[in-house]
Amino acid sequence: MNNVTIAGKVGQQPELRYTQGGMPLCTFGVGTTSGKDEKKKTIWHNIVVFGPLAEHCSASIQKGSTVIICGRIDVEDYETKTGEKRKANKIIADEVGISLRWAPAFSEDKSKFENAVGMLTNAFPSPEDPF
Repeated sequence: MNNVTIAGKVGQQPELRYTQGGMPLCTFGVGTTSGKDEKKKTIWHNIVVFGPLAEHCSASIQKGSTVIICGRIDVEDYETKTGEKRKANKIIADEVGISLRWAPAFSEDKSKFENAVGMLTNAFPSPEDPF
């Protein structure tokens, strides 16, 4: 079984591209830190997201966001400019979410929260609403 879950900070603004077939593809790095003081260590993970989730990541995540990624590890073979063969690990994300451990999802600007609630209310009518 090849499942991985990480939680960390986004290191650079997610980059949204499209494959030749038109599939959305979003890439970004996430740093996970462990240890304390002089033993503190950060490992950077290359994240790859496909499809509608890629577009949602691009629209919702920014550099510095704390995220939770669930997916699988993939190894990519590549060749450097000097012809040296190398391997790179990446995580193909199946799920991406904002972590609420260190900060709320919405800023103190209440209008952003009200806009999000309004969008959800329109998307999911109340049970009494006969449509």
